[in-house]
Order: sequence, then C-alpha cells, then structure tokens
Amino acid sequence: MAARRSWADLPADLIVEIAPRACRTWLRGVLTHPCPLQLPWLLLPYQNAAALPPYATRRASFFCVLCNHAHRVAVPHYTEGARFFGAYPGGWLFLAYGQSCGHGLINLRTHESLYLPDDIIIGAGDGLAWQHPMFIRTATLSAPPATLEGCVAAAIITVLTPEYFFGASHVTLWRMGSYLASASCTFELDAEDVTYHNGAFHFLTRLGNLLLCTPEFQNESPLGRLQVRGEFREMLGRVLNAGARYLVECRGELLKVLRVQPHQEVTWSFRVFRMTQEQVPDADGIDADHARYGWTELPALDGRMLFVGRGCSRSFVAAHFPGSQEGVYFLDDGSFHAAPMICVGDGPRQ
Repeated sequence: MAARRSWADLPADLIVEIAPRACRTWLRGVLTHPCPLQLPWLLLPYQNAAALPPYATRRASFFCVLCNHAHRVAVPHYTEGARFFGAYPGGWLFLAYGQSCGHGLINLRTHESLYLPDDIIIGAGDGLAWQHPMFIRTATLSAPPATLEGCVAAAIITVLTPEYFFGASHVTLWRMGSYLASASCTFELDAEDVTYHNGAFHFLTRLGNLLLCTPEFQNESPLGRLQVRGEFREMLGRVLNAGARYLVECRGELLKVLRVQPHQEVTWSFRVFRMTQEQVPDADGIDADHARYGWTELPALDGRMLFVGRGCSRSFVAAHFPGSQEGVYFLDDGSFHAAPMICVGDGPRQ
C-alpha cells in the first residue's frame, strides 16, 4: 500500500480554496499567530483573458521560486483583461481594469477592492487648473491601505493629453480615498521607479538621481489636502547605460539595481549599488554643513535575494529559506516606457 502523503505537501492553490471554508472561530485563532516570512510569488501574464461565464472561477498563474513551479490561484472574476502594474505586502495588487483607466487595488486574499484616481489636477498658470486623465505606470503606498487613515499613494504617471503624452513622465502623490491626484503634489520627472523608505517616497530617475517626497498632513484634514516636502539629490557614482533601474530597501539601506541589457535586448546581468552619504565641509573647511550622496557598487550580494519590480521590489536573506540562493529575481517589464502603445489603438493587452 502506498504511503500516506503528508498534509504539509498539500498544493498551495488547494489551501487557498479550503481556507475560506474553514471554521471561522478556528481561523481567527490561527490568524492571531504571525505567519512565517514568505518569499513573494511572481505574477505571470494571463495566457487567456477571455470573458468567462458568471459561475466560472478565474485563475491567475503565480511562480514560486522555492519549488520552481507555477501555481494557479483564484482571482476576482472582474479582472479579465486588466493591466497589473504593482503590488503591496498583504496580498494587494495594483491594476487598471481598462488598461489606461479604471485604476484600483484588489486584495487576492479577501477580494476587497479600493478605488485609485483616474484623473489629475494640473495648474495652467494665472491661478487656473485643469483636470486631465492619467495613466499610472507604477505605484506604491506609505502604509497598508486597510483603514486608509494616514495612507498616502505615490505613482509614476503619464498625463493623457497631447501636450504631455509623448513627453517626460510625471510623479504624483495623493491620500488614499481621494478621487483626484493634486497639482500641489505633482512634478515633471523622468522617473524609473519609486519606493517608500525612511518616511519618504524615493523616486529614481533615468540618470540615477533621487527625488524625495515627504507627505505632510493631519489625519482630520480633508482628503484632498496634502502637502509634500521635496528634496532633489544629484547622486555621485551614476551609471547611465542601463536597461532598467529599480529601488529596493535591504537591511535598512537603500539599494539601486541596474538591469544590464546591451542594445535593449535580453537581460545580460545585474549590478547592485548602495546609497552612501558623507558630510561635506563648508567654505571655511570647518563644519560639515551639508551631506553629499552617491551610489557605491556592491562587490557581491552577500546572501541577498532581491525581487525587483517597479514600485514593489523586496529583499530577503537566502539563509532564512532552505534550498534558496542569493540572486536577483525579476519578470520582464519591457512595456514600462510604452504608454502610447498601451493606450492607443488595438495593441496587445499588457
């Protein structure tokens, strides 16, 4: 007789189906104990985004690095044909239901959905302002969005007007729950990535510089009222020739990951840099009155596992996950700078 299989070997997609049907009292008891740290799964593109009957279950494929297999997991039925553009810990996914509109957040665990703005207010001079549709390329949050209080979103966007469409991207911030991104929190910047680190959103430019945006508001103030303190850092040690750039927090430090793609072809290698800071003396050479920032390349990963994706990069220690190894893990995201291709005509769904 064949040996009984261990419950520990139950496939993850079956566990996802069983969990919502478990005894609620038992489930609440289990949830009081913190879950062990898990590596992120990589969301694979839909192979078929066709409409399904109302009773059918829509599933997406996620790739697990530890077991080297893809898993089929149930996702909300209404995500057919959506464009996914980021993630946040706790099972949250950023998506645009209409590719270039209908931006939102969904939770794969609870199927909760939250609204994200589709429009932005941009000043036109003489005290005037105009409302324009926007296309969100990537986004991240300052805190879990469950309560919305104190949660601020930051995004790299394309303004969908002829004036801005083929120009540089913009970066913008808003308080979760707001229906518009505010002009007072919007800057024109050719940004590549964004992350939240040490109380501020860090935007990385194509030249390797940083724009820090620190949101300031009172919880009881109106949702539309958000002030941002900006600081631009021209970084030393910049590398201009790279296919893509990512920011990731690791061991309390901010890292920049360069994806090397000669002639914009397949990924050849990765280079990892750490942000460094040194104090610069004043004109008299006495007091160090301001800081100078730069990027210093790491000679080795030193056990780091870096999962990179714009707006959602995460780092882990390989030693905490038996069978894993250090490295940079990624999915192809070649459409990041292709907003015209996504928004216009009958191009492929992204």
